[in-house]
Amino acid sequence: MKKVFYAFLSLMMCMFSSCQKDEDVVPEPQPEPKEPIVKYAEYETNDDYVDFGIGNFMIATKNLGAKRPEDTGDFFAWGETEPKEVYSWDTYKLQTSTLYYKENGFLQPQDDAATVVLGEGWRMPTVDEVKLLYDTYTTDRNCCRMRPTIRNGVFGYLLIGPNGNTVFFPSTGRMQGNELITWDNDTKMWCKDCAKTRALKVFTIDMIDVSTFWEVNRSDGLPIRPVKERGAMPDTVYLKLNVLDRNIAEAQKLLSTINPEEYTAESYQTLEKNHQRAIAMRAYVVENDGQKKHAYLGLINEVNLELQDSIDHASHFLRMAMVDLQPLPKPSDIKAVDLGLSVRWASANLGARTETENGYFIAWGELTPKQGRYEWGNYKFCKEAGEGAFTKYVTDSEWGEVDGKTRLDLEDDAAHAFMGGSWRMPTPEEFQELVDNCTFENVSLNGHTVMKATGPNGNYIYFPHTGSTRVVDEIYCWTTDLSPGANQHAICYSIHSFWGEAYKTWEDRYVGMTIRAVCP
Repeated sequence: MKKVFYAFLSLMMCMFSSCQKDEDVVPEPQPEPKEPIVKYAEYETNDDYVDFGIGNFMIATKNLGAKRPEDTGDFFAWGETEPKEVYSWDTYKLQTSTLYYKENGFLQPQDDAATVVLGEGWRMPTVDEVKLLYDTYTTDRNCCRMRPTIRNGVFGYLLIGPNGNTVFFPSTGRMQGNELITWDNDTKMWCKDCAKTRALKVFTIDMIDVSTFWEVNRSDGLPIRPVKERGAMPDTVYLKLNVLDRNIAEAQKLLSTINPEEYTAESYQTLEKNHQRAIAMRAYVVENDGQKKHAYLGLINEVNLELQDSIDHASHFLRMAMVDLQPLPKPSDIKAVDLGLSVRWASANLGARTETENGYFIAWGELTPKQGRYEWGNYKFCKEAGEGAFTKYVTDSEWGEVDGKTRLDLEDDAAHAFMGGSWRMPTPEEFQELVDNCTFENVSLNGHTVMKATGPNGNYIYFPHTGSTRVVDEIYCWTTDLSPGANQHAICYSIHSFWGEAYKTWEDRYVGMTIRAVCP
């Protein structure tokens, strides 16, 4: 009976389906084939922290206790969680504690000011993490670059990550007792690593590089730049274009609004070149659907990993070109000051807009600052990639073809090239006259410690604590003359930024130094 029932049911269903007209059958819509979409993964970046894409941490955009990136913030003794008035061993909270006198140890969260103030997830950086930020002066894509800069009137250091993201560190000094020490013009910040002595390695940025070289007494007061743990990086099939897009837009705006004649040709051309390269990289990514069309690159994850590195590389050097865009100084920016000497002295360093700015660092006899490392290999008058032969200013055949020149021609005088008129670099005799007849003292000017040089007539000029591209803790300025008997050296003057003593010395010609111009 069941068999008869099922047969009847099947017959009825068949008859019903055969009665439908063809036009009554509506086929289900088929989705349109979609073009592959490039996925844009973003680095984690906001107003509080910046992701450099290295290590497993992100860097806070300002010091602990600061309201904006240019502010110093609060000073802390190592292991203390509150600022105080006097920073000495007598006032140090952990002076009798043996907890942190060990190797391979770190501050506990309850003694980490970043964690206590900002909450869980924030902490002080480790020495190993700071090492990832070192400025290696290479074209390595995985390193950071550092550039001294002025932001909203505050001198400091801009750190440019491998992906083109940036973080500003103000020059802060450190507290000893109740005195703020700023004469070395650098910034030092605590790491969370322990040590077996009173002195600890600290996160240091100065005119030369980023390091943990300096050791500071743990009872001194230093700022803290917190870091925040980052989760896993996006999968390698994702492409990180958000920083590149932001830098392209900023560079485009810059190029469309500035006058190229107001900037050094080298720096403007470098910006143009890196802007075009970044645009080309961006277009290549979209056109090729996020994959490099080369068989030898292998599987998709490997392809995209290499492409992501290339995106970061383009963004990194575009950001560097924007930072390194060098404005030409205007004659009205620098005044001639009569100190009662044989020549008048410029009120500021070459390239500086104010008396507290460092200005340009220029090799002896060159006319423009460099956009990278200062070395014999890129020195203008080197015949080869070394100090063995020179093309100009040679008095000894051992160093090249002798021309007998010992004083810079005006065509090689950066002060004259930039400022025109009767401006030029000082001779050794003119600088010695300044040293012999002026008094030197450290003073505070607009929040910066500078060296004040007062002439016999009571007028004065200021020297910011610049160092050179080789030395940090003194003030160095070039003169016009080659060093006698040593063709690889030129005469410069140093003003010790702590003691206020000035003296004549020499330095390798390729080293970048500041220039203080003179005129009749």
